[in-house]
Order: sequence, then C-alpha cells, then structure tokens
Amino acid sequence: MLLCRSILAQPQSESLIVIHYDEESKLDLTQHVYKYNFVNYAYIGREKIVSVKGRLNNKDYIRLDKGKNSIYKNRYLISASGNVIDLHEKKVVHDDNARFVKCSNDSIIFFTNDIFKGKFYSVFDISTNVYSEVKSLTFNPIIKQDVEFDISETPYKLFYYPRGKQKVLILKDAGHGCSNLLNKQNDIPIYWIDQDNFIFPNVKISNLEGVIQKCNLKTKQIFDIGIFSSLASRDCNFSFINSSESGQLEFYFKDKIYKINVLKESMDQLEMKNLSNGYSASITSDSKGRRVLHNRKEVGLLNFELSNVATTTHYFAAVKDIVVAGEHFQSGLSVYNLQHLKWEFIKAEEIASLVGWINN
Repeated sequence: MLLCRSILAQPQSESLIVIHYDEESKLDLTQHVYKYNFVNYAYIGREKIVSVKGRLNNKDYIRLDKGKNSIYKNRYLISASGNVIDLHEKKVVHDDNARFVKCSNDSIIFFTNDIFKGKFYSVFDISTNVYSEVKSLTFNPIIKQDVEFDISETPYKLFYYPRGKQKVLILKDAGHGCSNLLNKQNDIPIYWIDQDNFIFPNVKISNLEGVIQKCNLKTKQIFDIGIFSSLASRDCNFSFINSSESGQLEFYFKDKIYKINVLKESMDQLEMKNLSNGYSASITSDSKGRRVLHNRKEVGLLNFELSNVATTTHYFAAVKDIVVAGEHFQSGLSVYNLQHLKWEFIKAEEIASLVGWINN
C-alpha cells in the first residue's frame, strides 16, 4: 500500500517567473519571460514562456521592467503598467497601458489618467479576454475620493474635487515631489485609510527629507505623522506598500523603510524588512551583504536588492549582486532551499525582474 501511494504521489513542482532583457535587442527593449523549474526540491532547468517588446514606435509598449509585476490566480502576469500575459497559453492577452489597480474574481481593474484619453477605470475579463471601459461615473473599486496634486510648479498644490462641486484647495505647499537631476517621480503616492482620510509624503525641496501628512477631507485638517530622511545619493523614489501586519503600512524613501501604524498614527524606521513566508532581511548591508533570516534564524549573507526577491514556503530567491568599488553588478540567482537547508547558485544574466512563484 505504501508503495502504491508513493508511485501515485504527485511531484512537488514550483516555478520562479523571471524577466530577462534581450542583450541583442536593446533598441526595442525586448524582454523574455522565463520559468525556472524546481521539482521535488531540485532545480531542473528553465524554459522560455514568451518574448515581448518593451518599446514600439518609439513609445513604451509592454514594460515588465518598470514597477512591480504581479501574478494572479497562479496564471496571469500583470505588469504595473497594465499589460496582461497568460502564462498557461504563453501569450500576451492585453497590451494596453494603464495603472494596475486591483483584481476581483475574473476582473483585472485599471485606471487611466491621461491628458488625451481622459480619466476613467477599465476592466479586463480573464474569462473572456475582453477589455472594456467603465462608463459609470460612480464606479470606484477602492475606497477613495478624487484628490489630485497640481505639479505645474513647486511647491505642488493639493486639490480636492468633490462630486458636482468646484475644486477645493486643500494645501498650498504639498512638497516638491521626489526628484533629482536624473530622475523625477511626479506620481506622489496616496494611501487611503477610509473614505475621508488619507496620508501622503510631503518631500522638501532638498530631496533629503520630508514628512508623512494625514488629511481629513471632512474637517480639512492636515497634521504630521512622522519625519523621514535619507542622505543617500541614489535616485529619489518613494512608495507605500501594505505590510503583512494588520493595520501597518511600509513607506519607502530612497534606501530607508519606515513602518506606519495607521491606527495609532505613529511612524518608526525599520532595521529589518519582513518579506513573506517567514523570511526577513536586513535593510542596510555591508561588504558581505544583507542578513537573510527565516523565522528569525539567520540562514545566510547575500548581496541583493530588496526589490529583487521572491519567496514561497519552500524557497527564497534573489538576484545576487557583486559589489565593486561601491557599484552593484548582477551575478545570477541565489536560491535558498528550505527543504535541504542550503543555498544554490543559478547562472542567469540580464535579469530585469523577479515576478514570483507559481505552482505547476
């Protein structure tokens, strides 16, 4: 009986989805989507799923190398800019560009705010592969109201657009965005707590510091939650990411990460980044790399960027870096196998993004 069960047992099989640049097609930014296959806790090789062009007619087309990609229903790869790839059918099923908002049942929801196209939500139905714009003016897939930054001059201004009424100036000095000579991020992140309350980062003109502010649309009151700062010379960037802890939010500013307690309206700088599946990593690194922990037990030291990590209950994967004179250069994939309690190096070049894991 035991022999029959072992013969009939399905192999444990997972794949890491990785985006690679094509070294010979840099003009149109061709990117390849690969599956790195692991069966019964052993790496057995990779296979190419599909190739896409990142640029078409001198414009961005399918960019899997910008922003955070997602996997939905163990099948659909969704880019931050709204492209959808069916990993089972190995093809692009939606190539239009819009900001990805959320998934709900068979719907992938996007938002467009364009000077030529206008401002609207749209839905891609994965059961029919049909894309449609939402005509209802009251449709709102997330709890929020209509607020917008006027970035025509600095400091930016923050306006509220109540439905059917004139716009209201909420804040004359909403900061200066997040910019330097090489990079400018105008899309200031907003996190909605409820229908009337939201928080946002107000960055000072130096791009070295700022403050998280909370706004109440009913009372028109704005107050500070906490201060953030970084002297890092790297490109200025900022974002909110939901934490695995209830009522917690993570705020990223350059090389720093802060934890915001939305309920207590407090903010603290983090030393360790909680990843997922019991893994965490140190935010700062030295010449040997970052500390990688599983259930608070150190399992290794590795040079990698926190944005280039993907985990499951069985594996931790990261794009390994080598550091030369302070500069980081990719050096393949490093995978920690929790079943065998050991690291494995996998040769890989020109990695644009680690998307995540799927079950086969």
